[in-house]
Amino acid sequence: MFVGLAAAATLWGAVALDRISAESLKANINWLADDQREGRLTPSAGLEASADYIAGQFRQAGLMPGGSEGTFFQAAQFAQITPRADDFQMTLSAGGRRVSVRGLNVAIRTLAAIDFQSEPVVRLHGDPLPDVTGRVVEGGEAYGTEAALYRLRARKPSLIILAMDGSKPKEEVPFLLDADPSVPPIIRIFSRTAAGLLSGKDEVRLALHAGAPVRHDVVLRNVAGILRGSDPAVRDQFVIVSAHYDHLGLRPPGQGNRVFHGANDNASGTASLIEIAKALAANSHPRRSVLFLALFGEEEGLLGSGYYVRHPLIPVARTITDINLEQLGRTDSSDGPEIARFALTGPSYSNLPAIMSVAAKTAGTSVYQKENADDYFDRSDNYSFALAGVVAHTVVVAFEFPGYHEVSDEAGKIDYGNLVKIDRGLAAGVAAVADASETPKWSDTKAAQAYRDSGR
Repeated sequence: MFVGLAAAATLWGAVALDRISAESLKANINWLADDQREGRLTPSAGLEASADYIAGQFRQAGLMPGGSEGTFFQAAQFAQITPRADDFQMTLSAGGRRVSVRGLNVAIRTLAAIDFQSEPVVRLHGDPLPDVTGRVVEGGEAYGTEAALYRLRARKPSLIILAMDGSKPKEEVPFLLDADPSVPPIIRIFSRTAAGLLSGKDEVRLALHAGAPVRHDVVLRNVAGILRGSDPAVRDQFVIVSAHYDHLGLRPPGQGNRVFHGANDNASGTASLIEIAKALAANSHPRRSVLFLALFGEEEGLLGSGYYVRHPLIPVARTITDINLEQLGRTDSSDGPEIARFALTGPSYSNLPAIMSVAAKTAGTSVYQKENADDYFDRSDNYSFALAGVVAHTVVVAFEFPGYHEVSDEAGKIDYGNLVKIDRGLAAGVAAVADASETPKWSDTKAAQAYRDSGR
């Protein structure tokens, strides 16, 4: 057990947790899930208004600005991209064979035009990764996972090609891309002929023209507030508590009730982020610092957390854990009622779930384990932090609930009394982790190996 963990949790529970109230949670969830926010789509006016609102709540809680230039905001340059399949030509050559790939058979993620005349392709064959800086690389299915792509992108190739099995899935366009030009473009090829040539032993050369996509630049914002630690020896170490504040926006006209309110997913997590910040800031601060982070674009592919990890406000090496908050307000789980208890995704991957369990008991709540909770590990913003090597899990009450990603996810269905209990247990856990003598650690399981080996 962590030295001093139970004592730290008990102290904090007794002093500050009564600051968490059903009235405050209800007010914040109602504001975020109101029709006027129009579902908080990334990007939208409702999302921007929500960012301003959260910053105001952080300020009222007594947090220090944690964003850029003395603000509560981390501004992120993104681009809405529509690829041009009609302006695409690719030829792969190897051993006297030539294969042409059509634009209809690729999924391309690029900010600008790409042109290569006869470029050698470095084909990857597992670890260790060679030096691929400035090179065209092909990784196939083995590098199609986000964990593998994260490591590969960090090596700064000029282009990543992935030959994929099966037919090309339907794409939603336009889509959002980080506008950082140093992020390498990715082309997924859905062609058995091309995949066969790339899997051979002969040197492969690439000729490629991909026209510049239709592009519209946007600025998106993460919201960041800091509670400074009290111990000079460890106050430069940070616990991150995160939650995404975006949702799905509006249905097309003519489809009935149009607003995807996102009350449980994830106004409940965002409101809890605010309440926990208020509770911890009301007392003398824990030894380590805490960064409260409201993230954009989770529903669009973990965009806000992915951006944060690539452009961290706090160095990743000084971030000891991320506790991500999702779907905390509904007790009517598809598995049965979940009262006064919460779970963590990926419970076998680290000792953080056990740490949170000890602390939660001091506030009258408990941690349960869902049988297949490891399967949910990569489905929320904790995953971006884990890819960078940070011990990171998502906290949920109901993994699945009626009305998930439907317009019926409304504020009136939140169990506010239970949410108070959950947030008090979580606040005790955050305080205990921030105060403990040891830091959370990845487990030695095979499933956690990719995260143990990442980042640092």
